[in-house]
Amino acid sequence: MTLLEQYIDCMKKGDAVELANLFDDDGVLHDSSTRMAGMDTRHLEGKMAVEMMFHNRFGFNGGAFKITSVIYKNDYTVCYFITYGKHVVPVTAFLAEATPEGKVKRLNIYPV
Repeated sequence: MTLLEQYIDCMKKGDAVELANLFDDDGVLHDSSTRMAGMDTRHLEGKMAVEMMFHNRFGFNGGAFKITSVIYKNDYTVCYFITYGKHVVPVTAFLAEATPEGKVKRLNIYPV
């Protein structure tokens, strides 16, 4: 499974620990798609920050985020719809950089 396939799987399952384990210790998750739902941009630096934020978000969200219509463009790009409360947001996620060990170094998520 590619890193993006694993990322989508973790988001659908609501598994913050497994999600964080996809990231390098200094990995970055930058997500501006949340702005389309009236939330602040998420810019997380470090595996620990990813785990803590998603543990919190999965808890407040009542579990995993609803993700639908997933289309993998290639090993570095995936498009999907994510539901934030009452907002359904179309997004594109780009794996900008990965480590030689197969961990996320930088993942950028933008609204379409």
